[in-house]
Amino acid sequence: MPRVLQNSNSFRTARRGFSLLELMIVLAVMTVVAAIAAPNMLESMREGEVYKAAEIVRRTLAESRKFAIDSGLDYQFRYEVNGQSFVVIPSEVEPTTANTITSDSTTGQYYRLSGQLDEGFTLHAAGEDAVDTIEQLESAWFGDLPDAATLASKSWSAPIYFQFDGTAVDARLKVVDEERRTAELTVRGLTGAVRLDPVYTEAE
Repeated sequence: MPRVLQNSNSFRTARRGFSLLELMIVLAVMTVVAAIAAPNMLESMREGEVYKAAEIVRRTLAESRKFAIDSGLDYQFRYEVNGQSFVVIPSEVEPTTANTITSDSTTGQYYRLSGQLDEGFTLHAAGEDAVDTIEQLESAWFGDLPDAATLASKSWSAPIYFQFDGTAVDARLKVVDEERRTAELTVRGLTGAVRLDPVYTEAE
């Protein structure tokens, strides 16, 4: 019976590593891809920070409406013009129940709330030909808030009113960062709902 001679070398699997040139080419490609993608990723992160700041304002506006409905009193939201602070306070220094659904003689616990955005964000009026109206408020407006004295020293926007029946006044405002990335918020008067739009960059 004939024998088949086999070359044992033919069954060996050839193994070799990457050459230095191949590694350099891979690294060069990765560097180019990273250089292209990094600015977009960084911009997305910064836009996300603006949106997050605006979402805080949106929730506070929604809270203003809830305060009004729960208490049976009209409430107002104000922001520090070209600043970071915002407040939710009754629409009158000493609220009465004259404009409420109930006829109770006491108003009970008045809700008041203050907050502040991180450094680098500012609040402004939004819309075509928007102009911020600046008003000063005495510390009595801020009741027992721990920072009442500081709040009284700030310049405040005109009020955005929320009525006890769930309605509001139509209003627009925006959160802007130092590089003019902007998120606009719209309050719809009929429903008191607040809409937050996608972030965009304002033209110079």
